[in-house]
Amino acid sequence: MILIPLDKNSSIPLFQQIIDQLILMIEKGNLREGDKLPSTRAFSEKLGVNRTTICRAYDELWALGYTESKQGGYSTIRKRDRKVVVTPKLNADLFDWNSHVSAGYLQLENRMNQLKMNENLNSIDFRRLAPDKDCMPVELFRKCANQIMLDQGSTVFQYGDPAGYLPLRDSIAKQMQFHSVSVQTEEVLLTNGAQNALDLVFRMFLNPKDKIAIGMPGYAALIPLLKLYQADIIPITIKEDGLDLEELEKAMISENLKAVYTMPNFQNPTGISTSQTHREKLLHLCERHSVPLLEDGFEEEMKYFGKNILPIKSMDSKGIVIYIGTFSKILFPGLRVGWIAAEKKVIEKLTRIKKAGELSGDQLNQAILNLFYEKGYFDQHVKKMHRLYRKRMQITYKALSRFIPAYVKYTKPQGGYTIWFEVPAEGKSEEDFMELLANKGVLVSPGSHFFTKASESVNFRISISCVNEEEIWTGIERIGLILKNE
Repeated sequence: MILIPLDKNSSIPLFQQIIDQLILMIEKGNLREGDKLPSTRAFSEKLGVNRTTICRAYDELWALGYTESKQGGYSTIRKRDRKVVVTPKLNADLFDWNSHVSAGYLQLENRMNQLKMNENLNSIDFRRLAPDKDCMPVELFRKCANQIMLDQGSTVFQYGDPAGYLPLRDSIAKQMQFHSVSVQTEEVLLTNGAQNALDLVFRMFLNPKDKIAIGMPGYAALIPLLKLYQADIIPITIKEDGLDLEELEKAMISENLKAVYTMPNFQNPTGISTSQTHREKLLHLCERHSVPLLEDGFEEEMKYFGKNILPIKSMDSKGIVIYIGTFSKILFPGLRVGWIAAEKKVIEKLTRIKKAGELSGDQLNQAILNLFYEKGYFDQHVKKMHRLYRKRMQITYKALSRFIPAYVKYTKPQGGYTIWFEVPAEGKSEEDFMELLANKGVLVSPGSHFFTKASESVNFRISISCVNEEEIWTGIERIGLILKNE
C-alpha cells in the first residue's frame, strides 16, 4: 500500500497534495509503468479522506497523462513521452521561425519595430488617438448590455451573419443617409474596426507588387498593413488642401494604380479636411482612370467648427468609392466595431472573405451598440463630445498662438484630435528633438512614423484626445520652450 503524508491544515487542497506526491513518486521511479494504484475505496480508508477526494486526484492524474484506467478496473501507471524542459537560454533557439514566415511579415515586423512607443507615466502624453476614457458612456452602454442579455441572450451568443448583426447594419445605413450617402442595408458590412475593414479590402484585391496611392504624411498603421501584403506604396504629397491632385494624376497615368486611399476629414496625422471642390476633383480623377477610391471616415462625426462637408461617397454615382467607418474614435476603442459601405457586389465579395477568415462577427457587441443607437444615446454622446473637444481645441489654439514661434508651421483642424507640426531641420535630428521633449516631460508622435521615407523637416503630431485642458496648456508651453531654445 502506498503511504502519503497529508497535511489537513495546509492551504493546499488534499486532492492536490495527493496528486503532487504521486507525480513525485512517478518521476523518481518509485512508481513504474504498469504499477497499479490502490482502489479509490481502499486508498480513501488508508489516508482517512473522502473517497471523492481520491477520485478527483485520479481523474487529474489521468488528464495529465500519468495513468491509464479502464471501467471497473484499477488505475495503472502509464509510459509518458519524454518531458520537455525549456530553459530561458535555449528557448530562443529551439526552432528557426524566421525561415517559416512570409516576406510580407518580415516587412511588417521591421515597420512595427519603428513604431514602438516608450512609456513614461509622468509625462504629458500627446500620442494617444482614442476618446478620453473619462468621457466614455460606460453606464449607458452597460444598461443596453443588460437589456440585450435579458432579451436576446440565447440568440446573440450563436453564430451570426458574417455580414454582421442586421439591425445595426440597418441603423448604420440610416445614419449614413444623414450624411447624404444613399446606401442600403445590404450595402453595409460590419467589421472589427476600421483596421479590419482595410485588411478585408486589401485581401479582396491586393496582390504582391500592386500599387496603391496614399497621402504622405499618412496614416501610420496603414503602412505596415500594406507591407504585409507586399504592395508598392506610391506616396502622394499632402498639401494644405489635401492630396496633391496633379501629383496623383501623374501617378495614375504612370503607375497603374490599384487603388487610392484618402482621409478627407481630419486626416491623420495632419488634421486637414478637404474642401467640397477637392473631393469632387478627386472623385472625378478616380472615375476617369477607373481607380477605386478608399474613403476612410474614421472621424466623420467629430467636426465641431465650421460647416459640414459631405463625404465623397455621397457623390459616388458609379460605385467606385468604398467607404470605411468606425466607432473607435468617438465611442469605445475597445469595442472594435466598424463598417464598410460599398456597392452590393463588393459587399458580397468582402462578406465571403470575412466568413472564410472569421466565420461570424461579434453579435453581442453589435446588438448592444444597435440598442445604444435606437435609444438615442449615440447622438447624445456625439453632442457631448463636440462640446468637450471644441473647448479643448480652442484652448489648444490659444496655447499655440502664445507659445509656438512663428517659424514653426502647424495645422488648425476644424475637428478631430490631431495637429501636425513642421519644424525646419537646420541640422536638428528628429531623434534629438524627441529626446529634448521627453526630458521636458512631453511625449509626441514622431513625424517619421507617418512617412515611408525620411522628410526634409522635423515633424511631429500631437493629439488632444486624452489630455485635459491644463495638460494641453502646459504641454504646448513646454514644446514652445524647446522650439525657442533650439
